[in-house]
Amino acid sequence: MVPEPRDGSENTAPPAVSRASGLTALKIVAAIATVGVAVFVLIRMLAVDDRPQSGRLEGSTLIISNASGQELWRKSFSDGFWPSYYAQGLAPRIWFGDLDGNGHFEVLLAYHPGLNPISRSATLICYADRGKEKWRWTPGRALPELGGSPATFDIRDFVVLKGWPKAHSRIVVSSSHVPFYPNQIAILDANGKMTSEYWHSGHLIHLTLADLDGDGREEIIATGISNGYHAATLVVLDPDRVFGASTEAARPEIQIHGMSVAQERVRLLFHRSDLNKVLETYNIGQEATVERGRIRFSVLECSMHPGCLIWYEFDRNFHLVSVEADDHFRSAHTEFYRNGKGPHHFSAEEEREFQKIRCLVGCKTEFVLGQNHIDARYGLNN
Repeated sequence: MVPEPRDGSENTAPPAVSRASGLTALKIVAAIATVGVAVFVLIRMLAVDDRPQSGRLEGSTLIISNASGQELWRKSFSDGFWPSYYAQGLAPRIWFGDLDGNGHFEVLLAYHPGLNPISRSATLICYADRGKEKWRWTPGRALPELGGSPATFDIRDFVVLKGWPKAHSRIVVSSSHVPFYPNQIAILDANGKMTSEYWHSGHLIHLTLADLDGDGREEIIATGISNGYHAATLVVLDPDRVFGASTEAARPEIQIHGMSVAQERVRLLFHRSDLNKVLETYNIGQEATVERGRIRFSVLECSMHPGCLIWYEFDRNFHLVSVEADDHFRSAHTEFYRNGKGPHHFSAEEEREFQKIRCLVGCKTEFVLGQNHIDARYGLNN
């Protein structure tokens, strides 16, 4: 005989009800979770990235937009913008990124007022992501070599050195005096404070960052003109050893005084063509690029055509790999000497002269070693 339940109910009913309720609750929770995930994904998909990513100029107004082209903020400048300074567009004069590692983007603008360049220096302005000005920095300073001329400096180029873990980024700015030869390369911290500077007698127009020695840290490659030698130049600096002034043994009268001797890693001078010597005061080093351990670099030999170039390629130790005259240079050379300057063709011998790259700092020899010298040194010609 089976005993009756004490409460008068079937002893299997409560567990069945409990299981049914539990399953229903689990289904509800799962449904809510699914909806929540879907809503989260939808919000993420629809969310607009409001970080500043691009800029443009409209008259005297700077307009900053996000990656979708949506305007974020704008700034008006009562002095306007100097047209020739922005002739290649705004892109070379502006930078977007996180300077101090807080997850917010800053905007760096090289600003040149729409006034005579001799009367006003350019400035580097830093804006927060919402358009608030954080700081501005004016390049250069008064030097005895300026002979009382105003210390007006033009920002030629700037780049941003990435910070190491737990370190802020640094800004490298190259600025040249208008109209004389002194050029300053300054290192700024993320707050716009100058921490070091290097001075060069001749305008350094382009800056490139590259890890040349494979230690994980980028070096500074500056290119432009050396006034002391009336020649195109390439200078390599260690960002942690930016100080002093270039040594001007060839023309002591343009030495920048009152500073220590600079410690460039490399300082090169480039041969001038006969065409350049007739038409120009200098040849001019263009922007360097670095890819797969090779440094590619060109020198502008004449202003009659933007492609009037001699192209150089080096390995990471600045051994010369190749040198080649651009077709536009060859055409300009032929055209110039055809028009009343006497018959003269650009010869293979003249092209070989471009291999004579003088090394003032950073080489064991007076001239950069070429591939033939390297092969002979290691017996590769045998």
